[in-house]
Amino acid sequence: MDMIEIKKGGKYKIISNSGRDEPMETEGEFVGYTVLGEEGAVCFRVNNGEKKGLLRLIPVSSLIAIEFTDEELLAAKKKVEESDKTTYFS
Repeated sequence: MDMIEIKKGGKYKIISNSGRDEPMETEGEFVGYTVLGEEGAVCFRVNNGEKKGLLRLIPVSSLIAIEFTDEELLAAKKKVEESDKTTYFS
């Protein structure tokens, strides 16, 4: 299977570990990848509940699942140059 990446602007449901007994569910638009401390993270714009519009950074190590219903939201990963491997979000 080819490496895949999620598309910016796509709507996803993310299930991740939280500091509580239950996992955290985030529904939102994928904004991009970033670095949180020394760890990689994904950034989503929350689109439900009272936190609508909030940007949420989720460390990659906390991800449990990324759910989507539209297969067009996935893209085959293209070859990346060494200088393009890190993306910072500000």
